[in-house]
Amino acid sequence: MTKKTYLVNVAYLIDLTEEEYQEIGDKLIGSVENELALNKNHKLEWESSSTILLDPVTMNCGRCFNCSCWVTDREKPNPIDELNNGAIVEGRLLCDECLPENHRWAF
Repeated sequence: MTKKTYLVNVAYLIDLTEEEYQEIGDKLIGSVENELALNKNHKLEWESSSTILLDPVTMNCGRCFNCSCWVTDREKPNPIDELNNGAIVEGRLLCDECLPENHRWAF
């Protein structure tokens, strides 16, 4: 049987001040680079990591009006794939969990 390679993306969100980020930013990146394993025969190899400072003013992101989770509006350009899907309903940005059940992006 031929093996195939899968790319597994994992995203974490953390709230830090600029000072905290300067102090522990490198430690954060280093901690995600540590080896992970599914079992003794299947180890995940670190490939890359990146940090994005979320800015709702210049990026397609914001907090859900109801639950405050980070979300990207899938109906606008440049959605951020790593964030929860969402959309604006009645002028309010809502995540896929808080959208009305009949909305196309509702979970």
